[in-house]
Amino acid sequence: MKKFFTENTELKLITLVLSLILWFIVTLRGQTEVIMELPIEYKNIPKSVEITKTSAKFVSVSIKGQERIVKNLLPKDINVFVDLSKVKQGETMFYFTKENIKLPPSLTLAKFNPSNVIVQTEEVFTMSLPIKPVLKGTPKNGFIVDEVMVIPEEISATGSRQALNKLEYIETEPVNVKDADASFEKTVRLVLRDRSLIYQNDVVKVKITIAADKITGAKK
Repeated sequence: MKKFFTENTELKLITLVLSLILWFIVTLRGQTEVIMELPIEYKNIPKSVEITKTSAKFVSVSIKGQERIVKNLLPKDINVFVDLSKVKQGETMFYFTKENIKLPPSLTLAKFNPSNVIVQTEEVFTMSLPIKPVLKGTPKNGFIVDEVMVIPEEISATGSRQALNKLEYIETEPVNVKDADASFEKTVRLVLRDRSLIYQNDVVKVKITIAADKITGAKK
């Protein structure tokens, strides 16, 4: 056994080196690299804050691997994320590492750009806003809209103070009272202009009371 390791040492060393070179050639054959633009996903966002601005929406990721695997690679197979569980109000810079970019096991992350993202957050508030019914058209000749009721009369909206301060009320989609000669109710959607806010609900019930116009003396 000792003789095996001591004889022809130089030849065995050359054979080992050649074997390693051959292994690298075989391994690297068919390797390729691809660059993909991937959206940044934000996880574990505290309920007390909301994202108002970010310095980047996408990360350019360079990925290496076997050509046959890379060729079938889809954006959904890779996950670029930032954990916001410890974020505070204001601006926070997050640096990307390989831990933030999840790849299939057979692929290698070569590089990525940008190296960080700045996330701006604001404290979240909740406010009750009155519902303003919107009507279109006019009732039948001799009738008037006597009363309009909205159920519920107000809903809560949650979001940044800046966004909430821009709202005084929330309007409904128009309710058509053209040629109406009897009371009716209708479920209508709300006009939610600021989609950055979270609303309690997006529909309300509007009750329209149609009455005879006392001036003309018309009867229902």
